[in-house]
Amino acid sequence: MEGGEEKIGLVVDANILFSALIKDTSITRELITSDIFDIYCPEFIFNELKKYERFIISKRGKNNQLLTYKEAVETLLYFIKVIPTEFYEDKIKEAYKIMKDIDEKDTHYVALALKLNCPIWSNDNDLKKQNEVKVYNTKELLEEFFK
Repeated sequence: MEGGEEKIGLVVDANILFSALIKDTSITRELITSDIFDIYCPEFIFNELKKYERFIISKRGKNNQLLTYKEAVETLLYFIKVIPTEFYEDKIKEAYKIMKDIDEKDTHYVALALKLNCPIWSNDNDLKKQNEVKVYNTKELLEEFFK
């Protein structure tokens, strides 16, 4: 980015991180590690990474990788601001009301986006069913910011 330009804030969901971890040379990983965005995610992402670690490692094994899984996670997390729940807990009730009839598991992403006043980056169509927070999928992100 040119000097003085502000980065664009984005809240990412677990599936975006999984995509970046499955293939070291993915466009998703390139976007996360670029200097264009400030990337945020809720701290419970660590639970998701642990829960799906074997799945991600098995998928990584199908690609010729440059990094070990641990290195890939550490490198990726260098570019992501992991936000504690306490920071956005005042938005959880509002986010839950928005997401309860869609997919309540996405409440924390919406709450963090509301708190930061920034969009969400997700390929999960459920998040697009609400109208309170802008949601970009990867294709839309590329079209919007890399015209």
